[in-house]
Amino acid sequence: MSIYGVSIVMIGTLVPELLPYFDVSLSEIGFLMTIQCFGGILALFLGSRFAEKVKKSLIVPIAFGALGLGLLIVGYSPSFLFLQFAFFITGFFIRIADIFLNAFVGQMHQEKSGIYLNRLHMFFSIGAFTGPFYSGLLIKLDFHWQQIYSIIGILFVVSALLGCWCILPMGKMHQTQAPKNKASLKFLEIIQDPKIWILGATLLFYSFHQLSVTVWLPYYMEDSLGASKEMANLAISLFWFGIILGRFFVSIIVKNQDPARLLSLGAFVGAVFLVVGIYSRDIFLTTSAYFLVGLLTGAVIPLAFTICYKIFPEVIALATTFLSIFLLSGQMVGPWLLGISAEMFTIYHAIFLTVITLFGCTLVWKLVSCPTSSIPSKPALR
Repeated sequence: MSIYGVSIVMIGTLVPELLPYFDVSLSEIGFLMTIQCFGGILALFLGSRFAEKVKKSLIVPIAFGALGLGLLIVGYSPSFLFLQFAFFITGFFIRIADIFLNAFVGQMHQEKSGIYLNRLHMFFSIGAFTGPFYSGLLIKLDFHWQQIYSIIGILFVVSALLGCWCILPMGKMHQTQAPKNKASLKFLEIIQDPKIWILGATLLFYSFHQLSVTVWLPYYMEDSLGASKEMANLAISLFWFGIILGRFFVSIIVKNQDPARLLSLGAFVGAVFLVVGIYSRDIFLTTSAYFLVGLLTGAVIPLAFTICYKIFPEVIALATTFLSIFLLSGQMVGPWLLGISAEMFTIYHAIFLTVITLFGCTLVWKLVSCPTSSIPSKPALR
């Protein structure tokens, strides 16, 4: 999961390298993430359909190995069209690996699934935090962006081989029991409940915000504020470090707080800090603002799924799949739309989209009506 986190975040550091290499526009770079999300949506539908019908301990290393090969294809892309195809492949296997790894860990530790899955996703956040340092260091050492992707691809293949050695024996010890699937009987009930749409809108706004920041913050820092590459990489790493701390602190205080109120306040205060930081056009204040935003909003996605599990305890898998469509939709549109806005105006004006989406989170959280007690111990997917 740490390697996964590194691979997702490092593209933000590599945007200044990709632009002149392929001679493409900002919107075309942003569209790479849209294509990757298309692959993820396809994987989401296939994974949700077959998650309980295949051997998870076998699919996990296969998916990681295929993802590694996809990243190697990225590293050897001779043209931008080929790069787009490679990103679609990586998007598909990223989501397959995510779906089946979560399901496998939940199956292995059913009684303490919340503890173990939260630990699993913490490794993702740690990888996301270190990703900019990894790519930034290799760029400083004169590594080409293709080499940087190839190294990550090789690490994924190695992890897949280790997974065959470690995970397959564990899977044999815990045979999957066929679940009693009642989700199909509840689908209409789910989509008729306005809460699922409110939670979906929340995830759409926040995933738009989070991935847009991940992709474009380093470029914004360098192009608009004149920051060095090292400072730009530090800014995105601090954003993810704030997310790590935010998830940790919220996991402690949420037992005594209304999650809807907590996230509404966090998104609003974070948006205010972000307005101040961006308007200042100061490198230090902007970096500090994005760190605080990560701290205040880092738990939006986990808590949205936690509330979902409380509202729909009988159809968790189906409700999770439904919300994940909103999550991927925000990721699909965000970086691309911000890139288009940067071309139409400037990257300075476009970066305000990361503020607007936080205010959008505040608005929809205000519409959520959920009791504060009995927050379920079920884990929240990233």
